[in-house]
Amino acid sequence: MKKLLSLLAVAAIAFTSCSKDDDNGGGSGSVSLSVEQKNRAILIDFSETWCPPCGSSGGPGFDSSLSIEGSKITAMKVYGSSSPSSMNSPISNGIANAYSVSGVPDFWVNNSELNPGGGVYSSAASNFNWVNNKANAFATEAVVAGVALSKSFVGDSMKVNTRVKFFQEQVANQDYNLAVYVVEDNIISNQSTNTGSVANYRHRNLLRVGNASVYTRVSINANAAIAADQVFDKTFTLPVASTWNRNNLKVIGVIPESPEVLQSS
Repeated sequence: MKKLLSLLAVAAIAFTSCSKDDDNGGGSGSVSLSVEQKNRAILIDFSETWCPPCGSSGGPGFDSSLSIEGSKITAMKVYGSSSPSSMNSPISNGIANAYSVSGVPDFWVNNSELNPGGGVYSSAASNFNWVNNKANAFATEAVVAGVALSKSFVGDSMKVNTRVKFFQEQVANQDYNLAVYVVEDNIISNQSTNTGSVANYRHRNLLRVGNASVYTRVSINANAAIAADQVFDKTFTLPVASTWNRNNLKVIGVIPESPEVLQSS
């Protein structure tokens, strides 16, 4: 990820929906999961601790957008070259490359980039309004599919049960996939801002790990045709580092229609 910093903005369009599970107990299996027929957009904030605009504009805009987390969006922040290195995710470069990220901060809602090449509004309220407008537009689209999740901890791992349900028939020879991400909320660490470094900055929904070595997920239907209301159940086991706060871990499910366009519920 190149260290290019920029501000201001434009927009685009998307096709996405997401689901987040905050239950730290559970683990009752996919059979008990209920998939909601609702579109939620996914917000991805590409950011770094060394980036002043990320701390002054991107971070506050991202944090404001979390007020609609669960109802309209699912959100995660991606670090790839930050200090301390414990802030970085091993799959960050894969995600950044898929989105052709060349500068930070860089906001994406589904496949819509706030400012091509990276950059956000200097106003946190403007960043929130852009995210909210994109989420509202996506909420009105027909729901193609959704995903529900539950999680439980087993030793140094997390067991994630998933259920994907398609609400519309899909023809053969289109491979749908499922990406599962673990994010950690409320990490206190350093952050550069436009007025200097902040030692106790609160980092929200930081990407930790996914269900594949690259962000691009695992297959759901292996190119087979999909009937309306067809359900697919999968279980994943993801590593959990001892330094992560288990009480602050969340699971995000995303159904990418392609590497650049996401869909989940």
